[in-house]
Amino acid sequence: MDSFSWYQKLNKPFWAPPAWLFGPVWSVLYLLIFLSFGYVFFMFFKKKLPFAVILPFILNLIFNFFFTYLLF
Repeated sequence: MDSFSWYQKLNKPFWAPPAWLFGPVWSVLYLLIFLSFGYVFFMFFKKKLPFAVILPFILNLIFNFFFTYLLF
């Protein structure tokens, strides 16, 4: 069973978003993650931020990348 048909068969509350909305929302979220990571990475290389600030962004990108492929 693919993830879309699985989602369609769920008993969802009335306020649940439609299935077609997930793609655009996640695209915007990934764009925002990329832009924020770019800004933090740029500030890190300008020596304005310590590595401890950039580490969560690196871990977030790694876990987000693998989560999609492992779960779906």
